[in-house]
Amino acid sequence: MTPLAWALAALIVVIATAVQAGTGLGFGIVAVPLLAIGAPGLGIGAVLTLTVLVMVAVAWAERHWLRLGDLTLASAAAVPGLVAGTALAGVLPPASTHVAIGAVVVAASGAALTTWTVRTTPASLAIAGALGGLLTPVAALPGPPMALAYRPDDVRTMRATLSAYFAVASTLSLASLSLAAGDSGVATLGRDMLAGAGLAPAVIAGAAVAAPVVRSLSPEFVRRAALVLSLVSGAALVARGVAT
Repeated sequence: MTPLAWALAALIVVIATAVQAGTGLGFGIVAVPLLAIGAPGLGIGAVLTLTVLVMVAVAWAERHWLRLGDLTLASAAAVPGLVAGTALAGVLPPASTHVAIGAVVVAASGAALTTWTVRTTPASLAIAGALGGLLTPVAALPGPPMALAYRPDDVRTMRATLSAYFAVASTLSLASLSLAAGDSGVATLGRDMLAGAGLAPAVIAGAAVAAPVVRSLSPEFVRRAALVLSLVSGAALVARGVAT
């Protein structure tokens, strides 16, 4: 990539990391479309590597509020979801799948922003974790199901646990890609991952920028911002499906 593309990618990662640190999700929603425009040379391996770095950084910053039990349950449920999503991605038409999933996400997020709520229970968390796993290979959007179902009283717990879950899901996706790729594919994936790792300083900068702001955000603002980001991601998915 050119120096300008690297600079744009770094700026995008700083902004997206700050959004993730503030709300517990949003990195992919902000970073993926902007990176595709400003730094198209970054492949899926680079984006997933960046996602892991960002999620680990955010989860570590608020590690004292991480709920390991919730993380374990959602992550375990994500595994069969990833397997099913990988299989579906190979047989379903991507455009119609994106429109259908995006419409459901928009409707559910809009309802949650008004009157409808999902109680956070072991069952709802497991379902959300599985759906997040399903959406990762199908649409690269694991966030909306968890944003709807996982809303603990403490927003620090929400940010830490959601970020840790996304780190696990992205790591599993990288492993799945590695297993599915041939020798040349593994080499390409490795180069992409190194490119993503090269943007680690931008992740650190984004986390540093967000740190003083995060402490001033009200719990209600964080919860509603997470739902708004979920709604936006669904609308973007519908637009992507319609455009293809």
